[in-house]
Amino acid sequence: MLGRTGFVRQSIASGGVDVVVDQIQTQTNALLTLSSTGGTVTADGNEQVLLVIDEPLGCSEPLALWVSLDNMQGGDTTVIRVYHRLSDAGALELWHYTSYTGADGGLANSKTAIVTDLKPNRHGWEITLEQTAGVNRDYTWEVFVRM
Repeated sequence: MLGRTGFVRQSIASGGVDVVVDQIQTQTNALLTLSSTGGTVTADGNEQVLLVIDEPLGCSEPLALWVSLDNMQGGDTTVIRVYHRLSDAGALELWHYTSYTGADGGLANSKTAIVTDLKPNRHGWEITLEQTAGVNRDYTWEVFVRM
């Protein structure tokens, strides 16, 4: 609408629209929440579950698994596995398998930790650690997930 100055006046409704846009933005920001979990597990010779997300309500986006191999010594072997479920009530299927042997898991260049990239999932996933040889060690781990 033109006023005396010839400029278009802002609609009274636009204030309400701004509020709705702000509410939508707040809800959208809340949808993509980065979270993490982790801890320390003492290996016992069995395949031990670090984390399982079983039948999430929606899609989850696991981003990365970090594991410290700093406590490993010569003669130790540790296996990291990631399983992925492809359908509702389906079996967990092995997607990623890596074995580390020796001091610091055999990592070079003074590295003592590994990171495994994880993939989006709709039906569930599981991460395990198994020390298959050597003296049982403590492993510190952390997983980042966007949900």
